[in-house]
Amino acid sequence: MEPLAASGSLPVAGRRQRKLRNYLLDAKLQLRLASYLIGVGVALSLGLGWLLWRAYRETSRVIALSDPDSGDSIGLALASEDRVRIIIIGVALGGVLICLLGSALVVSHRIAGPAFAIARTCRQVGEGSLAVPRPLRPRDLLLELGNAVAGMVDALRTREAHEREVALSAAAALRNPAASPQARSVAAEALERVAKEKGERLGS
Repeated sequence: MEPLAASGSLPVAGRRQRKLRNYLLDAKLQLRLASYLIGVGVALSLGLGWLLWRAYRETSRVIALSDPDSGDSIGLALASEDRVRIIIIGVALGGVLICLLGSALVVSHRIAGPAFAIARTCRQVGEGSLAVPRPLRPRDLLLELGNAVAGMVDALRTREAHEREVALSAAAALRNPAASPQARSVAAEALERVAKEKGERLGS
């Protein structure tokens, strides 16, 4: 396994072509965040749509009242125009909501993606694997948390490498039939120190 960089930060990956399903790493979290934004967007859209419809309706009434002789024909024409305006407003607001949903998924993906990677790294460490964490993207959020986890993995890898060297050196000395009693004693003491340090980390 290759060691992490000295900075202890997750390496940053370049931009890659992504499919739509790649943006739903944690569907429950992302859709919940998106639903909050959509709820606000729907409320604002309904309020704006109602104000526009009311303004158009009042304008139509004023125009119809200004010419009472042809009020019926003008009223029908204006009513038809009002329906067209309502449809246009509805389509426009629907497009805004779709754009808002897409933006919410993209933004929430920048949270769910790092969270997914960090959780996977923690599971791997719990299972005994100290593989280098996967790179984060430049625009990902939770970068500080990712760097902290990467620093933890880096420290564990460094300590494991040191203890491995101590164990290999001690094993070589103990297996060497020509080794002096002093060399064997030094090897045994090194193993005891490693065991003691592990015990201290375990709180025992």
